[in-house]
Amino acid sequence: MKCVECGFEAPVAKFRYLYNARIDESIAMRQCPKCFEWNAVNELNGESTQIVKPGQAPWGKSAGIEREAVEA
Repeated sequence: MKCVECGFEAPVAKFRYLYNARIDESIAMRQCPKCFEWNAVNELNGESTQIVKPGQAPWGKSAGIEREAVEA
């Protein structure tokens, strides 16, 4: 697998597994061990499709709570 952000290449297992994006999809979130960016990964083919920033939803849906955070 290759990180979309920095180009680091290694087997999928080297990228830290974070969570499955959706229970009904093969997309999982994995963290690059070099640049620490979150990659959206298709677990079926081991391909990173994009970097995911806070509030983004690569699976097409969002919980809609990004705007709910309030500063203390």
